[in-house]
Amino acid sequence: MKKYLLILTLFCSVQIFAQEAEPPQENLPEEKGNSQVIETLKTAYITKELNLTSEEAQKFWPVYNEYANEVKKVYSEFKDDVVALEEKKVVILKKYQENFKKILGNDDRVRKCFSAAPRFHQMLRKEWKRRVEMHRQNGGGQGGKQGFKPGSGGPSCFKKAGFFLAII
Repeated sequence: MKKYLLILTLFCSVQIFAQEAEPPQENLPEEKGNSQVIETLKTAYITKELNLTSEEAQKFWPVYNEYANEVKKVYSEFKDDVVALEEKKVVILKKYQENFKKILGNDDRVRKCFSAAPRFHQMLRKEWKRRVEMHRQNGGGQGGKQGFKPGSGGPSCFKKAGFFLAII
């Protein structure tokens, strides 16, 4: 009986240490590189959601990137004026709707195109919240008052590309 208890204890302690171990840092992106990783994964997510062929992808991504840059610009210009922001977004959607329809072929795929990025970001936020809560439960934050400092990137697992791969 003692033998089984010892084996069980060793097994559990190995599991705990294995979970806390972090991979080597040399090939992992830095915090600034994480935005590139997120963009790459967003591209993969949208490609998968739209079921793009390689020919469609070659035509689609330059147009989508142009569209995304316009939307980002509008967000930065009208961040304090919600009504103007929404009006500008509608103008941009109408402007690109026909371009996307020519590439994607039908309205369903165009609608998916416009909703894929927000769904990706929602998934990212949900996973972030889940991992923050998991980190706090494992002793990372005391009583919910100590958590992650702004700009810290959150738990160390968020600084790894593997976090982003795990949610897709």
